Amino acid sequence: MNIAQKKNIRFWSDSFIHSYSQMFFSDNRIFAYLILVASFANVHSGIAGFIAVISSIFFSHWLGLNRTSIHSGFYSFNSLMVGLVMGLFFQFSFIFFLLLFIFSITSVLITNAVGIFFAKYELPVLGIPFILTVWLLLLAVRGLNEIQLSERWLFVYNDLFSIGGIQMVKAYEWMQEIRLPGIIDIYFKSLGAIYFQYNVIAGILIAIGLLIYSRIAFSLSIIGFISGYYAFYFLHGNVEQLSYTYIGFNYILAAISIGGFYLIPSAKSYVLAVLLTAVIAVIQTGMGYLLGLLQLPMYSFPSTIIILLTLLTLKYRFESKGLKLVPVQLFSPEKNLYRYLYQSERYKNNTYIQIALPFYGEWYVSQGNDGKITHRDDWKYALDFVVVDEMKKTFRLPGEKLSDFFCYNIPVNAPAAGYVTHIIDDIEDNNIGEVNLQQNWGNTIIIRHAEGLYSKLSHMKQASFKVKVGDYVNAGDIIAACGNSGRSPEPHIHFQLQSTPFVGSKTLQYPISYYVTRKNGFDYEFHSFDYPREQSDVSNIQRTQILLSAFNFEPGQKLKFEVITKEEAKEKKEIISWEVKVDSYNYKYLYCAETNSSAYFINNFTVFYFTEFYGDKKSLLYQFFISAHKILLGYYHQMNINDELPLNSLFSGMVLYLQDFTAPFIRFVKADYNAVFSVIDDFNFPKFIKIETQASIGFSKKNLKVINSEIVINNGSIQYFTIENGNTKILATCLSD
Repeated sequence: MNIAQKKNIRFWSDSFIHSYSQMFFSDNRIFAYLILVASFANVHSGIAGFIAVISSIFFSHWLGLNRTSIHSGFYSFNSLMVGLVMGLFFQFSFIFFLLLFIFSITSVLITNAVGIFFAKYELPVLGIPFILTVWLLLLAVRGLNEIQLSERWLFVYNDLFSIGGIQMVKAYEWMQEIRLPGIIDIYFKSLGAIYFQYNVIAGILIAIGLLIYSRIAFSLSIIGFISGYYAFYFLHGNVEQLSYTYIGFNYILAAISIGGFYLIPSAKSYVLAVLLTAVIAVIQTGMGYLLGLLQLPMYSFPSTIIILLTLLTLKYRFESKGLKLVPVQLFSPEKNLYRYLYQSERYKNNTYIQIALPFYGEWYVSQGNDGKITHRDDWKYALDFVVVDEMKKTFRLPGEKLSDFFCYNIPVNAPAAGYVTHIIDDIEDNNIGEVNLQQNWGNTIIIRHAEGLYSKLSHMKQASFKVKVGDYVNAGDIIAACGNSGRSPEPHIHFQLQSTPFVGSKTLQYPISYYVTRKNGFDYEFHSFDYPREQSDVSNIQRTQILLSAFNFEPGQKLKFEVITKEEAKEKKEIISWEVKVDSYNYKYLYCAETNSSAYFINNFTVFYFTEFYGDKKSLLYQFFISAHKILLGYYHQMNINDELPLNSLFSGMVLYLQDFTAPFIRFVKADYNAVFSVIDDFNFPKFIKIETQASIGFSKKNLKVINSEIVINNGSIQYFTIENGNTKILATCLSD
């Protein structure tokens, strides 16, 4: 069986099994299989649901609907619910199966139509197609004499005996006799009732699956049910209705969807989930009365309406107020939360327009943000730069002439690409110690980088400008030379970002994208989207060509590795291939066909870093994703490059399970990444570089897991990389690229 055939079989099996877990917004296969088993607590209902799923999947494919949506169970999970209802209440017959097929495909059509309409507002379809289809079904059967209500409830023991003998009857009696304490019993029955299985065993199976799938969703199901239960009690005074109508599952679905799936799980999302269950407890009575007049069931209608109203409100509000909608759905509350925390920390200061330092080489920050001399009030977010010697002197003796100052007449560069909007170039440089207060800013250039983002460089040397107003400049282009014009007693560069194009505009707090600071000789510290501190030696990243070449992965490029894996006494050798691809959004990624895994990356020619991984976490690609998570493309000996890792990237087990429960409120586990350049053969013209990286997860000062790796660059390509993960050691040697 070739790879294409395997993919096709996996597509159909995934499409089927995902239909069962979609009600809980999950793509977890174990959870789905447990729900599948639970749906057969009532055999006839389970059979009808099974047939409905198969019918809707094949119909969706036959119509040519979106394969990704078919694969996710989008078109079939509402059909499943329709099938479960029909199998529960109607007698099996030829007409029954005909209607089952008709209303299964009706559900697909309604799902597609509702999906198209809701897409305008970025809303999910939820159970709307199921509810509409069931209402149409119940209205239709009123005029159909051939479809009969099931009488299995009257002759249940006879049916069970005919299927499985006395053992089946005893099993049924045992299942019906299970009694748990009041609220717990109703909780499990409400879970089972989501799939129209009104017994504790079905609810326990679903609860186990829910716990395996998501600790956050499991906790929300309990919190949501309890809060809804007591809200119903205080409002209605009688919870007996919950024990036989099982409408309590509305509280569970609303709590999971709002508290942990569509919103990033947090203390506020939990509070909102509790409040919404109280709202549902109120409105379900009114809805029940109204629908009762039409002789139509309520099912999940209350929770569906409240979820949609809440999401619509949240999408069109003015402030987030700590309630953040999930930007990219990963179909797991934990994955959504850990991804959000990871990206919030990793990219907390990142900006779309990247601003560099406006010079070559190393300069000294003589006055930083909120400086004591002139960087005050509306102009506090500015930087002054000079060049100093080892004694921090800005001049060579005697220091009486402009030419004595190290930075005078040194080229000044554009900090980012943009259009020159303003130049002042008619002010003479001051003598040393003198200032020009009438023409405060001196010779100045303003560059527009984007709407609302301008850079201003002042105190330039007269007649040194290399550009004119209207010119387009690229980052790093020489635009002028450092001078001593305006309010400047000695040569320096005044640099600021601002939101308006005027010479006297207020400053804007905006980080420098990438730079290093030097401390104690050649001890460097890397800064990413940070603010240079006063009295620090700063410089832009000096890129190293062989690093740029090694990590310059272009679409169509193929990499092949000979991989030797040693685990205790065992050794395995294999050949693994990757290909560089680009998706429809122009995002590049490494793809491994053998494991169907993808590792997305960004190379901005200063830093190479991975952003997302999808696929097999046991694959070599995932190991490389962790090992090369963030690589600086300029060699600085023994300088540390630190980064964050998602909490669920390195570790699983009881500790992470416990962290999952508390993660919306407090995190006690942290995942870190560190890379350091350890070896280079020649600082000026290198051909060989070794990078050592470490990924660790733990709490306090104790590491629970550590992955060490080495990446060796030779003649502009990755020669090999090694990984040491516990007892497992991997050597991956690049054969070709």
